[in-house]
Amino acid sequence: MVFNFSEETGFLKQTILITPIFTLITGPAFYLFVKHLVYSDAQWRTRDLYHFLPAILSIPFTAYTQHVIAAGSLSLVIYGVVSYRLLNKYSRASKQMSSAALDMRLNWLRAIIWIFAVLGLLDTIRLNLQPELDYLLLNSWYLGHQLCVLILYACLIWFALRQPLLFDGLASFDESSTMQKERGLSDLLFAQINHELVASELFKQQRLSLIDVANHFEIGVKDISGAVNTGSGLNFCEYVNSLRVADVKQKIDENTDRKLTLLELAFESGFNSKSSFNSCFKNSTGLTPSQYQRQRLHKQSSA
Repeated sequence: MVFNFSEETGFLKQTILITPIFTLITGPAFYLFVKHLVYSDAQWRTRDLYHFLPAILSIPFTAYTQHVIAAGSLSLVIYGVVSYRLLNKYSRASKQMSSAALDMRLNWLRAIIWIFAVLGLLDTIRLNLQPELDYLLLNSWYLGHQLCVLILYACLIWFALRQPLLFDGLASFDESSTMQKERGLSDLLFAQINHELVASELFKQQRLSLIDVANHFEIGVKDISGAVNTGSGLNFCEYVNSLRVADVKQKIDENTDRKLTLLELAFESGFNSKSSFNSCFKNSTGLTPSQYQRQRLHKQSSA
């Protein structure tokens, strides 16, 4: 915004245009933001700066504004796609390795990527219509675009700071995702895992992770993951939460005097938030917890 003001008014007496290079900076900056959000153990490295090399190299050529902006638009598309794929990997990994995956979702970040894509498309239309548009309309459009981008970046910071929980095992997921076991051995291993999780009530541990289960059995993470996926037909998050839902249903049946609330029953069974409990319960039974409880009480009173 400062460079925009300077270039329009001549305030800083610039000899070259600076603002076009920001189209080549936005994509890398956004990608690195996503990368360091989903990889909790990622370290900033000097080679991260290489992503900004095209922006630096373009400075002598900013007089060819349209060409630099076109390259920046292409950069935004490429980095946007890479960021979106990274988010999808994060989502798959959290579901495979953590029972708290529903509380780790980054849907807000996915939505912001789509909004950026729409803004990028609208800005491309604006650039191509420049010769046809009135000066006031053109600059008002540009000002509106810049304000929207500024608001989006503020939202990124706000939501990132307020994100209640982040999955921290993406690096481990990358290391183990290429390994598989034979179907027969996986079924046998899953039967042992299922029996132990239920018997020891390990599934009631809040935020139970695949690594926790692997450590409990002293078996590799990739073996546990493969066994759960093959034996249950579910990812780790879905499988553990299915055990929790079954436990809550049993407690609802036994809790006839209603001493405990549904949320208290959920927390006892391992859920750590009301939203994830309600979502998992309805996906499993087709009913909300309160609907299921009323249905059971009605059947018991009828009997």
